[in-house]
Amino acid sequence: MTIDIVKDRLAQSDCKDGFILDGFPRTIYQAEKLDEILKDLAIELDYALNIYVPDEEIIKRMSGRRVCSKCGMSYHILYNQPKEKDLCDSCNSALVQRDDDKEETVIQRLNTYHKQTEPLIEYYEKKAKLLTVHGQESVDDTTKEVLNALSGAKV
Repeated sequence: MTIDIVKDRLAQSDCKDGFILDGFPRTIYQAEKLDEILKDLAIELDYALNIYVPDEEIIKRMSGRRVCSKCGMSYHILYNQPKEKDLCDSCNSALVQRDDDKEETVIQRLNTYHKQTEPLIEYYEKKAKLLTVHGQESVDDTTKEVLNALSGAKV
């Protein structure tokens, strides 16, 4: 189903001058199907971007997330702390940790990533299409790394 959605979307006129796929493909099978789609549409893939972050850092970043139980405002126990511990700055409601952000869930997701998605690194390396940057603490720093990698690449 996802492959069909991607195929239909890439065939749209607003993709003719370029597009970015985020989170797809996630498996070798999906990458091979994407190759078929691109070939059928006479599109050449420029690059696959790998933003590398060590597992320990991913666990720290994700398991530290907290969200307001009432208004949904986001916090982090290290990087974006509320003024008062465990209470939302905006509405004073309790902050909670989503199940998806619990350490055991993050570890399970990382195991799935290593098994199913990480093989794409070698897949795109063999095609000379892989660009790897290090995911920095700040979004701005990571954005700069990505733009630098792309500007140095031959598109």
